[in-house]
Amino acid sequence: VNKQKELASQDYREIDRDHVWHPIFQHQNLEQVNLTVFEEAQGTTIIDTDGRQYLDAYSGLWNVNIGYGRQEIADAVYQQMQKLSYYPHSQINIPATLLAKQLADLLPGDLNHVYFSNSGSEANETAIKIARQYGRQMYPEQNRHKIISRYRGYHGFTYGAMSATGQSPRRAAFEPLVPGFNHVHPTCVDEIIRTIRWEGAETVVAIIAEPIIGGGGVILPPDDYFAKLREICDQHDLLLIIDEVITGFGRTGAMFACEHWNIQPDIITLAKGLTSGYLPLSACVATTEVFNAFLGDPG
Repeated sequence: VNKQKELASQDYREIDRDHVWHPIFQHQNLEQVNLTVFEEAQGTTIIDTDGRQYLDAYSGLWNVNIGYGRQEIADAVYQQMQKLSYYPHSQINIPATLLAKQLADLLPGDLNHVYFSNSGSEANETAIKIARQYGRQMYPEQNRHKIISRYRGYHGFTYGAMSATGQSPRRAAFEPLVPGFNHVHPTCVDEIIRTIRWEGAETVVAIIAEPIIGGGGVILPPDDYFAKLREICDQHDLLLIIDEVITGFGRTGAMFACEHWNIQPDIITLAKGLTSGYLPLSACVATTEVFNAFLGDPG
C-alpha cells in the first residue's frame, strides 16, 4: 500500500511539474526537489499522500485562522451554493449584505462601508484607488495622489499594491511600477514627516501600513508609532489605510491588530482570516466620511 501511495505521489509531482506554475519558485529546482503532496487536513494538522502528518504552524499562508475541515463551514457553503451561488453587486444579495453589517459591527470606529473583492492584493488595490479618487473629490484644486508606504511592508502583487510594497526583490522584475509611491523606514515617524515636507502636503493623499509588518520580517512598531501616524494624518488631511490582510481576525490576539494601539483607520483592508481560506474573499472598508466623498460623483 505504501509503495502504491509513493508511486501516486510521484505521479502527482510529474503532472505538477508539467502543468502548474508555482508562484515565487524557481521551477528548475523541481528536478532536484520533491515537493510534498498534501491531500487532507483537519484542525491544525495536514496529511500528505503517504499518510505523514504535519503541524501546520504557518497556518496555510497566515490565513487558516480557524483550522481545516470545519464541517459547519462546508455545510453552510453547500447550502448557500444550492440556494444562490452568485449574483453581482449591481443588485442586492443577502449574504453579502449581512456580512457587511457584521464587519461594520466588529470593526473599530466608524468603518461602516464595505467594498468586497477576492484577495488581499485586490483589497489594497481598491484602497489605493479609493484614496486617489478621494483626493480628487475633496481637493480638486490640488494634486493629491501620492501615497506613503514603508520599506519591508507587503501589500500584494497587483500593480498598485506592488507599488506600495516595500520589498525590492518582489518588485524589481516588474518595473516600472505605478508612480506616486514614496517608501520610508518602517519604524521612523520623522521620516514620514520629512517626506511630506519634501513632496509637499498638497500632493500626498494617504499613508498605508500594516499594524505589524508580516512578510517583511514580523516587525512590530514602537508603542507610540501609530498614535503619531494618526496625528500626522489629521494634521495634513491624509487618509490612514491600515492593511490587516494578515493580522486581522484574531491573528495577534485581538480581533484586529490595530486595536493593540487603538488605531482609528480611515480605510482598513481584510482578507485571509475573513474566510479562513475556505473561499476567496476580501474587503476594503471605509469610514462614512470617506464614503460620503463619493456621493453624487458620476464616476
